[in-house]
Amino acid sequence: MEPLYSETYLEAKPSPKRKQKRMLLILLCIVLLLVDVLILHSAIGLFLVIVIDALIIVFLPTNQIAYEYVFVDGQIDFDCIYAGSKRKNLAKADLESTDVVAPEGSHELDSYQNLKCEDYSSGYEEHKHYVIVYRGENGVSSKIKFTPDEKMLSNMKMKAHSKIKEY
Repeated sequence: MEPLYSETYLEAKPSPKRKQKRMLLILLCIVLLLVDVLILHSAIGLFLVIVIDALIIVFLPTNQIAYEYVFVDGQIDFDCIYAGSKRKNLAKADLESTDVVAPEGSHELDSYQNLKCEDYSSGYEEHKHYVIVYRGENGVSSKIKFTPDEKMLSNMKMKAHSKIKEY
């Protein structure tokens, strides 16, 4: 029997916190330059400001974020892709250690409200988001908000029908 497999890739809306951090760092670059040029009038200071600004720009958080969910025979890998080139594995959830997968706002999730929820969803209101509650490798329960496609939901139902809720 062939293993169940599906892959979902989606562009995510940058979070307000990420946008704010990016804007503050850009503002810091401008302020440092203005302070040196208008107040300090120092060539060494200008060199230091240019070096600091260059470092800030190199490490400036990108607004281009995508999430990829890979479902392989009962396990979901959550990855984040920054600027189309850097990949970071965020979490792995196994359906065997999952309590429930339900649409965001479902009453099935009421007993898990005290858990912190990581948001790996598209961030767009018009998309249907789901929440998975699972026990991680350390045995602690976790919640992840994500935006699966129909194929992934179907494969998840085939693997663990009683844990996948849809309304």
